[in-house]
Amino acid sequence: MYLLLVRQIWDRAAKVTPVSKTFNGTYNRFEMRRPPITIRCECGESRDVAYGELWRCELCGRSWNTQQIPAEEYDGLLRRMRRHKVEALAATAIAVAVMVPLITVVSARFLLLTPALMAGWLFFLLPLWRRRYQRTARGAPRWNLHPE
Repeated sequence: MYLLLVRQIWDRAAKVTPVSKTFNGTYNRFEMRRPPITIRCECGESRDVAYGELWRCELCGRSWNTQQIPAEEYDGLLRRMRRHKVEALAATAIAVAVMVPLITVVSARFLLLTPALMAGWLFFLLPLWRRRYQRTARGAPRWNLHPE
């Protein structure tokens, strides 16, 4: 009975094979992973596919090619998303660059400002950054692909 229940759960689970460029290759930490593109077939099936890949719907057999998306539009979206991440890192670097000399040269009492700065980051700057990031993602262009 138990094995039958486990088998039913296993059969319903999604069959996903993780694929990584670095599985048997070199690791490049500076290469930004490109976000997947969600393709919704006319039959109702949906799948996240990497840019430049071809996907064949398992239900109806239609083929969808993500290379129909203009490369400059997709790269522009990636640049805008990357800029938001760089802005967050730059704000952190500036705060550290100001606080370290203040703590080490002027007075160790500036160390007491660290929790207040971290709270300001957490409750003010981070939500602001997230809203801008989500606004950019929502404003991303929508592409209508045609089956091949």
